Amino acid sequence: MGNRRTTVLAGVLLGAATVAACAAAASSGSRLRLVQGPGHPVSGHATSIVVGGPDARPKVEVWISQRSVSRSFTTRAQSHGRYRARVVFPMAGRWTFGARTQGIRVRLGSVRVRPRAIPLRFTWPTSVDAEPDGSLLLAEGGDQTGHGRVLRIDPATGKTVVVARADEAYSVAHAPSGVVYLSAGHLLLRLDGKGGTTRVAQADGDIGPVAVAANGDVYFTTQTQVFRVAGGTGAPTPVAGQLSGPHGLAVTSDGGLLVADTGHGRVVRIDLKTGVAETWGEIGEPRGMEIARDGTVYVVDASTHRVIHLMADGRPLASPPHVFFDPYDLAVAADGSVYVVDTSVSGRLYRIAPSGKAAVVSRLR
Repeated sequence: MGNRRTTVLAGVLLGAATVAACAAAASSGSRLRLVQGPGHPVSGHATSIVVGGPDARPKVEVWISQRSVSRSFTTRAQSHGRYRARVVFPMAGRWTFGARTQGIRVRLGSVRVRPRAIPLRFTWPTSVDAEPDGSLLLAEGGDQTGHGRVLRIDPATGKTVVVARADEAYSVAHAPSGVVYLSAGHLLLRLDGKGGTTRVAQADGDIGPVAVAANGDVYFTTQTQVFRVAGGTGAPTPVAGQLSGPHGLAVTSDGGLLVADTGHGRVVRIDLKTGVAETWGEIGEPRGMEIARDGTVYVVDASTHRVIHLMADGRPLASPPHVFFDPYDLAVAADGSVYVVDTSVSGRLYRIAPSGKAAVVSRLR
């Protein structure tokens, strides 16, 4: 009997201790609370989560979870029962987060994690063109062994697809019909949409910038001349000469052609009906240019490393303040954004927002 009573009593005491321990653990768990959330986290970057808990300083962990993926992070005890963890969300999306201590797990909230932005880089980029659907075409000259190509870029996500390859790729421009033209060395090419190219015209020297009029006529320059390919087919015919290394072309809505006469430090306007050429504006070292929907003109000025904004008659407007490394070409999107190629062996593409703020176009991860 004595042994039985002892066993029963021991069991009762053990059960009471277990209940007390569970109650204490539950009490500790119920005291876990969020003191500081993760804010606006970016995937792959560390952020802090601060948890309030028992003052006895037990082991406290912060956990994060997204579907089948979960991570735990140890905390560092601070004053007044607070525990800080350095948390890294491995990918973008909606994550749940919480804390655990003494076997108790508590959910504290959820947060949407933004994707990490990795700047896009290109090898000697020289031209950019904005398509009607918002995507961008970029010509990349490549390294010393060639490897030039044309890329299509989604500026919102940075997703990049190779649409054609051509050694000495230089200038890319689309026609209203959707046909894309590319200058590469002595050749004017048409992209076939399947990764290949078709020769449209050939010049005695390297072909520079390309522009396409609303009627489908294609214009291109050599070192000293401007040519037209009517309707994008047939032999090129000269439009104007006596130029010096032109680096930009833009077709106006009133039958004119603006040419960046780079070596002469000016922009020339050619009347396409009469062939008369006159100085439209004096600019230190004009390069790529484009006419916006409102008729104003954006021009790269390599002498100041900036983009300048001008009225249709050449009078100056307020220009974006950003100073680039070696700006080469630009394109104006339908929403008013200006995309600028900053060339180099590892060049970048910038977006100037309508507010004037400039940011590198990046790939989101």
